[in-house]
Amino acid sequence: MTADYKSQALENPSAVVQELHRVHDSLSFPRLVAAHFQNLFESPNAFAKIPILDVRQPPESHKDRALVRFRAMVQDTSLSTEMYLSKFPDGGCGGWGMCEADGGSGSDAQEVDYTSLRECSVLWATSVPGESCWSAEELDEAPTDAAYSASSSTASSSRAYKYPHSDPKHVGVQVKLYDREGSESFKSTEIITFVGILTSEPCSLDQNTGATLPDVPTLHVLFSRAHHLARSFPRVKRHTRDAHIISSEGPRQPPSPADDNAHIRQELISWIADEALGSDQVAAEWALLSCVARVQSRHPPLHPPSLTISRFPSSSTAPSTRSIAPTLSAVLHLLLPLTYTLPLSLDTLNKSQFVPESKDEDLHAGVLQLPQGTVLLVTEGGVREGQLLERGIMNVHALQDVMDAQTIAYVFPFSRFSFPTDISCIVLSEGRKSTFFRTDLSIPLRAHTTIEDIAALYKPAEQIRLPSAEKLAAFRDLVVGARSGKVQVPEQTSEHIQAEFVRERQANRSLTADDLIRRMSVAKLYALSLHEPSLSIDTWERAKALDDQRRALVEATAL
Repeated sequence: MTADYKSQALENPSAVVQELHRVHDSLSFPRLVAAHFQNLFESPNAFAKIPILDVRQPPESHKDRALVRFRAMVQDTSLSTEMYLSKFPDGGCGGWGMCEADGGSGSDAQEVDYTSLRECSVLWATSVPGESCWSAEELDEAPTDAAYSASSSTASSSRAYKYPHSDPKHVGVQVKLYDREGSESFKSTEIITFVGILTSEPCSLDQNTGATLPDVPTLHVLFSRAHHLARSFPRVKRHTRDAHIISSEGPRQPPSPADDNAHIRQELISWIADEALGSDQVAAEWALLSCVARVQSRHPPLHPPSLTISRFPSSSTAPSTRSIAPTLSAVLHLLLPLTYTLPLSLDTLNKSQFVPESKDEDLHAGVLQLPQGTVLLVTEGGVREGQLLERGIMNVHALQDVMDAQTIAYVFPFSRFSFPTDISCIVLSEGRKSTFFRTDLSIPLRAHTTIEDIAALYKPAEQIRLPSAEKLAAFRDLVVGARSGKVQVPEQTSEHIQAEFVRERQANRSLTADDLIRRMSVAKLYALSLHEPSLSIDTWERAKALDDQRRALVEATAL
């Protein structure tokens, strides 16, 4: 395609659709439109020229019928399909929010050809909850100084209840999909980049209310792309700042494998410990393993093990702290593409809605309606004595279901259905165990308890000592790459593990199959964090020693 075609599509996408319709009028026209615009913006450089729709550039900042791209989480797929006239009596193209006047001439209602009626799918999408600024910047290919902060944004949504969290600014958009073959598979919490024509229209949710309500931002999709923040597994050496970005322009030398994974891993553990966990490297190592964990299989269930970091002091014990959010929250945002911190209190549990709930055929978001791949940091420091009400009990059960089964319930007037999720959970507890939750693993924090040391656990993000840009990029490569990796167990290692377990079982009859399953899970996470695609006997022994150390520390704190 020439630069002129791309310029026209950027400047007036509606005219491009109209021109395509004049040449190709068929039942498969929506598919043809999607293919045309996909090919037009196939290269990363071309795609980056499409204006962004987000909290920095909200709907009102774009002109009517502008071409935009919106990276979003699908929040509600239950909106009714809509009928539209695919072709007007004068031959002009319908759909994509175009009126007959856009095609040229007017006509009488009696001239409508009802055989030209088609259906489009409608859903509601929001800004991605818990997305880190650096991840958004990388995916948008935006300059560094354009990285947004939710607290400084002026964006707001008329349907804030459809966003999982009440505080951050966000964008909510009604999305209309004409290529229905490609849209039927979209699921709630999936992250998709929608490219389309932005308008403002009545919301399909309001059709049966009878009330006159404000129009909502509406995106008429031309094509879409799956969300993808890629890192290599095993990790490769970086040669430039943007070595992770795959370019289609010109041949590239194949990257060479990194040979410093163990060193980078240890540096990362030390940085997490020093900046967020009172220099406790053991707790930092377990936090790292939780960050690389994800659902490996649902049948049989191989879920990310939930972790409690116990003996974590509350911010209330250090009055000088300016924030109730632990520094670990900011550190996770620096390392992970998707992470959210959930500060628990009795008020939060008793009044918040943790699971999505349909009210008057409109799905209200829940706190736990998060994209798959999110690392959830749950803090219990704000919990004080009081009564847990019925909603609070239900919310505790909902989060426990996420930890145990990696499912989240969607509540409807006369039923509830559970849908799969993929959320790794880290719980910070002031006591020797979590107040509300049963977690698979627990590690006590061994940090000094002076007021100054406790305050250091809650220092604000701007006080974190950052590594160099190159080192921080290596940390992210290690964590994000490990989350996408898989570890195989060679026959030699498998035989060693089985023989060793039989010997230990003979010496200690309290050992069970659950202990073996836990050790295997930890060992695979250990190998992932080293970017080793194959579990060696040496890595197995080191992981087992780490787990034995953890269990000894837990037993010591219980005395």
